[in-house]
Amino acid sequence: MSKRTMVLHSAHQDQFDVPDRDLVFYDQPYDAEQLSRITDVHLWSPLDGPIDRLPEIITAMTSLKVLSIGPGRVLPTIVTDLRQGDLPESLEELSVHISDRTLVWPDVVVPNLKTLYVGEPFRFKNEHFPRLRALSLYPQRSLNNVRQALELPLEELNLLNVPADEEIFRLVEPVGLRRLGLIGGRTLTSLTGISALPRLESLQLKNLTALGDISELAALQRLEILNIQYCKKITGIAAVNDLPLLRRLTLVGCGNIGLKTIESKLSTLEWANTGATT
Repeated sequence: MSKRTMVLHSAHQDQFDVPDRDLVFYDQPYDAEQLSRITDVHLWSPLDGPIDRLPEIITAMTSLKVLSIGPGRVLPTIVTDLRQGDLPESLEELSVHISDRTLVWPDVVVPNLKTLYVGEPFRFKNEHFPRLRALSLYPQRSLNNVRQALELPLEELNLLNVPADEEIFRLVEPVGLRRLGLIGGRTLTSLTGISALPRLESLQLKNLTALGDISELAALQRLEILNIQYCKKITGIAAVNDLPLLRRLTLVGCGNIGLKTIESKLSTLEWANTGATT
């Protein structure tokens, strides 16, 4: 696994206290050959040192595969003012944590991007991410940006808030997703309808405060990874017993959901975490 390189202003070096990281300063001369070997970068700034433009030093990283931006004092213009060519064509994974305002992607194509995470409301055009396979985003209440995203060749979709009830399963059904995350929301009350997604191999459910009956999980015969966190009203956990391929299970912060009903299943898994759950 490649080592993450931190890109920051040299004046902020003393404020960065994470050990075992390579540091590159975007305000100092750089060695192009050295930069061409960097594959994984995090652009960092403390709260008192705003960055408003993607540093040219990142453009020079011709082998860059993974880039994360923020959190910290990173202004939205670092994305909205991007120009074609600013991001290396080699880039495959991008993660953006900037603000709570809607972020609008500029007219910039990222031809080889496969994974995109945007931690704020996000508007974009599919043509800018032609090879995208995994997307994490805040959906509009209308779900219009989700419908648009589903026209991409996605294998994974993570909704960072779920503004809909069980209709969400009907919405994503035609895509044939392999991985789904529903993370936060007060409207989803059950997993009724999730049987329409038989190809799911991984499912994450987190901070769904109204989620109750999950017994329809039993229909997901290809499910290998199940991650449920802080869903304290769930019932029907015995459905886990009917998942033949399940190998990793997380049940954290769910309270009293009846773990005894799946004790035998837990003993067969390669990994399980049941913290703060009984």
